[in-house]
Amino acid sequence: METLAGVLYAVAGGTVYKISGGTATSVGTVLDDEQTQVAASSTELAIVAGGKYYICDGTATTEYSTGAVTSPKGVAFMDGYFLVIGTSGGRDDALTVSGLDDGTTFGALDFAFAENAPDALVAIIEDHNEIWLFGSKTTEIWYNSGAAAFPFQRNAGALIERGATAGTAAKEDNAVFWIGEDLRAYRSSGTSPQVISTREVEEVLSEAALGRAFIADDRGHKFFVVRLTGRPALAYDLTTGLWCEFSTGLGEAEFDGACSVRNGGTFYVGTVSGHVATMDPDTYQDLGGYLEAEAISVPLVEADFITISRLHLNIAAGDVNSQGQVMLQVSKDGRTWGLERWRPMGALGEFFRRVVWHGLGASRRFQFRIRITDAVQRDIYGVKYN
Repeated sequence: METLAGVLYAVAGGTVYKISGGTATSVGTVLDDEQTQVAASSTELAIVAGGKYYICDGTATTEYSTGAVTSPKGVAFMDGYFLVIGTSGGRDDALTVSGLDDGTTFGALDFAFAENAPDALVAIIEDHNEIWLFGSKTTEIWYNSGAAAFPFQRNAGALIERGATAGTAAKEDNAVFWIGEDLRAYRSSGTSPQVISTREVEEVLSEAALGRAFIADDRGHKFFVVRLTGRPALAYDLTTGLWCEFSTGLGEAEFDGACSVRNGGTFYVGTVSGHVATMDPDTYQDLGGYLEAEAISVPLVEADFITISRLHLNIAAGDVNSQGQVMLQVSKDGRTWGLERWRPMGALGEFFRRVVWHGLGASRRFQFRIRITDAVQRDIYGVKYN
């Protein structure tokens, strides 16, 4: 998804849609590609899909040649130029630029190679007026030098000895985020990569099939979201530095979100199922279905047996007519969970409800899981046990 002249555009199932006033109108077709890339100038929308390059002017979408790059992989926009990476002359590290303020023309000699290392380019992103060229093993940062022959040059002092996994680069909060070729998550600090993944997250990344990565914005918290095939997405909270999971529906399901964009004051998420949605903080359903919330505590481990007679949960509720329920499960071995213990949450007007469970037993190890599936407010303010 991208915006052009304040209007939202989305590519879904090979169709380019213009979305205005809640109505989606087709303005052309492209090849259907899960890794479709979109960039925008003030007058044109550039789309790379299935090894082809397209320009949408807001009313129609047309395929164009990209000069020396014969198989485009990605596109970005900077300083009046569309920059396209892909294959040229049998090499997979080529970069070409469009004409100035004209995304439909590419000079046959307007190309260069990211040749600091012999690795293929897998992603391109613009950040802080610099172009990040992600290879499979290294990352180069280029800038607009204004040279007449080719306007962009590599910053020789900004080589990053870390590559990327295709489709996982995103930017937010004055930083670039990506999944490296070593299957660790990184955040840029200037031109240096900082690892943000935990060992547990890295184990999931090494086991799963990675999809696209994008930014989500939910109630003032921004997330770097990495889609995984057949399982919940991994989401890194830029505010807290903590990881969580996003899923659609009930259980350990795959997350439907696939891309995002801001338009004005609204943040939109595009889904695999073809929807364009907002992340509304006052809506407790997911596209009309269940919006499950689950929290798992860190383990409580002691050398001797401890007894927990009560657990108190302070939770915000009371904003909707229906009274929801909250479930607690206890694990004493870190592998299996006990019986589901459901308790009522606050009814309408009970805005700060204490929910209590009694008789949780004795063990050297306790871990708690809380789950809410009803379409009700579910802000947890604190947990206490004794």
